[in-house]
Parts: sequence; structure tokens; C-alpha cells
Amino acid sequence: MKPGLLNVRTSAQSGKSDKSKAWNGEGVNPNFPGTARGGASGELRGFSQNPDEERLAQSGYRASLNPSDVTVRRRAELTKEEKAAIEAGLQDVFFGYDQWTVSNAAMEALNRDASWLKDHPGAILKIEGHCDERGTTDYNMVLGDKRAKAAKTYLHEAGINPKQVAIVSFGKEQPFCFDHAESCYQQNRRGHMLLQVKQ
Repeated sequence: MKPGLLNVRTSAQSGKSDKSKAWNGEGVNPNFPGTARGGASGELRGFSQNPDEERLAQSGYRASLNPSDVTVRRRAELTKEEKAAIEAGLQDVFFGYDQWTVSNAAMEALNRDASWLKDHPGAILKIEGHCDERGTTDYNMVLGDKRAKAAKTYLHEAGINPKQVAIVSFGKEQPFCFDHAESCYQQNRRGHMLLQVKQ
């Protein structure tokens, strides 16, 4: 069903339409995860405004950015932007389960990333928000967006021009690790750094 369309169910017993639990397209869809209204301002929880450069992306596979974890076979699969980020020494940031808070370890990595970006003002950093496989696709798209935004906000507060950083959420759609174990889930909960260096 497309958003905004009235979902009318007919009772098999009475033959009457039941609109009591249907969403009519006005306000918040109560069936969509993380969209309850909350806070003093009544804003939607789970969503925030999306600047122009933020968008959902199409599926695909990404290899690990940690050079020591990248096998010879995977090196050939790295994108040009991933290779540039590795060569620049940029580091991914990792998050706890169901979290988008920037940890102390993530702050250290982002401080190093910010230092490099300050020295290279023509470079454009793209932060991909990723999640582990637990939770719905929709929920993880929102969570991945929050993770990427948290990293971008930290970089902005460290003095990086927001126009130098783009973000995108892949949710759980592009895992770095495919095992069903916490050690693997941790690798997938990240802000993945890609770099476009202007020639």
C-alpha cells in the first residue's frame, strides 16, 4: 500500500468496512517503526530533517575499511572512494547495539579524520550509516541515518565545513560481515568513510 492511501478492511463476518485501525495518510502512520510523536516540541521520533545531500541509497556490497582486515581478493573489490579513504588513513566509527551516540573511541577516530580533512579542504567525505541484521529494514534505515548524522555533526563541531561531508544510510542492507554472531554484528554497526579527492 502506498503512503497516503486509505487502508479499508472489510470484515468477513459483517461485510462492513472497518476504518478504526487504518491509517488515512494524515499525521503519523502508527504502523511505521519509530515514528511516534515525542518530546516537548512534538517532533517525530526516529526521523529528522534530511538535507539535500542525504538520501537513501541502493543496495550493494562494501568491503571493510580496516587495511589489516582487507584480503587481497577484497582489495580488488574496493571502490575508488574506499581506496582513497584507506590511503588517507581515515577510520570508520563503530556504535553500540541500537545506539548512535559517538563513543570515546569514535571521537578519537573522528578527530584524526577531522585533522586530515582540515588539511585537505577540497576533499569530500561521504559517511555511510550501517547497522547489524537485527531489527526491521525501515528501523535500521533510520538508525543508519542517525549514525551517519552523529558522525557528521561531530566533524562539524570539530571545525569541518558541513558541505565537505555527505551522508547516506544503508541500514542493514550492505553488511560487512555475514556471520550471525555479536563479533560480526559489531563490525556492521558503523559509520563507513569514503573519500572523494578533487584532482
